[in-house]
Amino acid sequence: MKKVLVLIAVLSSFAFAKGAFIYNVKTDLLDEKSKAVVGEIYEGTPVEVVKKDGDLTLIKVKGEQVDGNATALAYKSAPLITFLNITSGEAKSGTKYFVKSSDLSQREYPSWEEVELVYYDTCTSCHAGHHPAEHAMNEWDAYLSAMQYFAKINDAEKARILRFLQAHAKDGIAKEEE
Repeated sequence: MKKVLVLIAVLSSFAFAKGAFIYNVKTDLLDEKSKAVVGEIYEGTPVEVVKKDGDLTLIKVKGEQVDGNATALAYKSAPLITFLNITSGEAKSGTKYFVKSSDLSQREYPSWEEVELVYYDTCTSCHAGHHPAEHAMNEWDAYLSAMQYFAKINDAEKARILRFLQAHAKDGIAKEEE
């Protein structure tokens, strides 16, 4: 009987685990125990919701550690889209953090909506905006780097737009909403 109850508990945890996406441009990551700020996570990042605790939600983040930077996690090994940075310690896949519940969205598209507008507003001031899926992830870094001066965007804006473009590239991780 004890084994059956344990099995039911494990299976129910999988049933209630659900995905969400970071909705805010940059969200503080809070330590699971102390709830002190330990890093930041960026918009559009897919996370697994573990549990809600008042105004906070415990999330689990999966990704690959960035070579040469143990404090960052990324979506893929090549090219890397960094989506999480820890201020001290080591970033590990599967780690749990608290975030503000208001910084989560159940749908992927709203989490990217604002940066999509920034991208098209910035790039269409000189030419027609390209759909992100027209290019592969590794091509977008070169194109955006070449255009950064003309677009008059700083490095933080470039990094934000690049995360959007690479996530939505033809080999990216984001899915088109129907």
